[in-house]
Amino acid sequence: MAHEFNMDLTPQEEWSWLVAIDLFLGGLGGGLFLLYQIFGLSSAVALLSLGLVVLGGLVLLSELGHPLRAWRALLKPFSSWISRGVIFVALFLIFGALYVAPALEYFSWLPWGDDPTAKKTIGAIAGAAALLVTLYPGFVLAASPSIPFWNSPLLPVLFFSHSLMGASGVVFLLAPFALNGAALPAIRVVGEVLIATNFALIAIYLLTLRGSGLAAREAVRRLSEGALGWTFQVGVVLVGMILPLAVVIWLPSAAAFAGICILIGALLFRYCVLKAGVYVPFAMT
Repeated sequence: MAHEFNMDLTPQEEWSWLVAIDLFLGGLGGGLFLLYQIFGLSSAVALLSLGLVVLGGLVLLSELGHPLRAWRALLKPFSSWISRGVIFVALFLIFGALYVAPALEYFSWLPWGDDPTAKKTIGAIAGAAALLVTLYPGFVLAASPSIPFWNSPLLPVLFFSHSLMGASGVVFLLAPFALNGAALPAIRVVGEVLIATNFALIAIYLLTLRGSGLAAREAVRRLSEGALGWTFQVGVVLVGMILPLAVVIWLPSAAAFAGICILIGALLFRYCVLKAGVYVPFAMT
């Protein structure tokens, strides 16, 4: 007997906190490496960026039911963004480590440390891989047509910009150790621009999807009402963007506090994006 088609919108339950933490750590690592290259920050920042990506991968492995089968994620690079993401992460870890190694005392003998061409080439590959590490989670989610809230070309841009903003929060925390006096004002300006940019992108994203189909409108509603709405509006918007922007502009001496707020918001942003995803179940026969 055929059952009537179920039009009830169902929230996805597969991806939650552990995946959000993995996306958070990976995005921080990729974004932090880009800031390290752009502003010539301490080598410790580059090592931290590599460590964050590794830690994110370990968190993801703990989420898998069969971690030893994770290598299978490499088998479909032409059809799966997850496979491409694994490759991007591997390239980043390899070339990022090669790029920063000559700056460390124990590896100062490595030949490309004194070869500008080789160093620039390795750095370019590492930087490109870091960029892709920040982008690919958005492509993974955007490739899910069954969840319209994710299925948007703007989502990878949002993940990239939020990764850079989160990375700026890490730098604010590390400012006494990782920045020279000349770089600090520039980082503050970049942080302000990134916060304002993310605020605008999120607003555009939600306004666009509010005029879309039923499932997308329901996702936007979930981000404005109930427990998830409080998490999004207070955690992501107020604590993660408005408060740190005010601190960086009017109380720059408290940049470390702004950094903590940005990191809280960056983690909650991933969680809210995942939990807002809803879909219409397939018909059952």
